Amino acid sequence: MRAERCLCSGRVGTWLIVAALLLLAPSTPPVTGVMAQDVHHLVIQTVSGGAIYVVDVDTSGDNPRNLRYLTDGMDAALSPDVRQVAFTRWDNPSLGALGSLWVIDVNGSGERLIADQLRQPKAPIWSPDGSRIALNVQTGDRLKPEYKCSSELPNGPLQADENGDYIRVVVKVGKDGDIKVKYCYTLLPRPYWGLGEVDINDGRFTSLPHSLFSYMGDWDPQNPWRLVYRGERGLVNLDINREASWPLTDDVADHTPVFSPDGAYIAVTYWQHDHWEVHRMNADGSGRVRLTETSLRELADQRLSGKEPRSWNNAAPAWSPDGRRIAFVTDRTGRWEVWVMNPDGSDQHPLLSQEMQAQLNLQYFGVDERVLSWR
Repeated sequence: MRAERCLCSGRVGTWLIVAALLLLAPSTPPVTGVMAQDVHHLVIQTVSGGAIYVVDVDTSGDNPRNLRYLTDGMDAALSPDVRQVAFTRWDNPSLGALGSLWVIDVNGSGERLIADQLRQPKAPIWSPDGSRIALNVQTGDRLKPEYKCSSELPNGPLQADENGDYIRVVVKVGKDGDIKVKYCYTLLPRPYWGLGEVDINDGRFTSLPHSLFSYMGDWDPQNPWRLVYRGERGLVNLDINREASWPLTDDVADHTPVFSPDGAYIAVTYWQHDHWEVHRMNADGSGRVRLTETSLRELADQRLSGKEPRSWNNAAPAWSPDGRRIAFVTDRTGRWEVWVMNPDGSDQHPLLSQEMQAQLNLQYFGVDERVLSWR
């Protein structure tokens, strides 16, 4: 698919103990969730493969402070104990190139390589006990454009030629008068994406069951045997102990599922016809609720001002540690910003100050990238 301060060790130690206790404590549905400690970390990816920042945010989703650069990488994810951040890097952007999995302490120290020689790894997620990291890796198929001529029309995405044409029709008349038609075109690259997990201690990689096009989602915080990812026809449950999978949803528009801290809900980035929105559902795939939507009044105001009406994009949800808030990114102001809302979609407002938003210069491309991680 690119002001740091010293933390008192005593205060951080107390904070980490509280965080660990909260992760183990039973929780309730988002609107009436358990109160957590006052301050947590929100990790923000500015662009896939680019700068990663971390900011302190209280549980109400307000009063963010101490925004600081962490490192460069892709799809940053906070560990369950909130001490470390996992991310990936690619050696180069060419399809099929190798990449690596890294971990860095949340205070910016101790960056270290966990595993390398992985084919363009992305979207790492931590197991609930912090011992493993599941992630996406490329598994082959067509990694470069492929030119073909066939008697049948193509059924995949095409690359335009220098004239802007996608298909060239070649007609040949044989000596017997027979007419033969061929269609010549260039197929775009189409890499397969699979799933795997890495042991955090020894870096050993193990492939996980997957379909041809599998995009990592999230690990169920209450059921360590269960992963949810985006498959070819919707969201998929994966039991990693039994190596069995079954559908969670049948909607191909569901992307980047993320569990609430108590495991009761899943928030997704949803392709709403021509733009992105945030939906919420129960952990079993039922009870879908649309949380974000551009109002009819806003669309009417756009038309009255001479603009072509455009729905805002809202994407990349991340639950607050107590489940009472959902952070997300939106372009409703004309640039990508980090906003926050209640789990029912109410009280949507910017999470960061205008100065912080400007410093980040966020970009979102809708390629299942992780922009936010909040614990």
